Amino acid sequence: MATFVLTALHNIDRPQIGLHIDRGQQLNINLNMNGITPVNLFNNSRCQSLLAQQFRVNGIDVPITDVGIYSRGHWDIKMK
Repeated sequence: MATFVLTALHNIDRPQIGLHIDRGQQLNINLNMNGITPVNLFNNSRCQSLLAQQFRVNGIDVPITDVGIYSRGHWDIKMK
């Protein structure tokens, strides 16, 4: 199982759904899948539904198509 810690690089706001993520907020993401690295976490089609599920576990319920949330450029990604 791959475990990642994602840290928001800046504030992310989605006022239409009442979502605000503070800069520095951390999310723990656990994916039961081999071959996933910080580099390909958001670009791997095999793990998109699992990634969205883990974001929901952390209180972030947005569609996987929201590139403002599901983008490597918005998070500092560390592998545990």
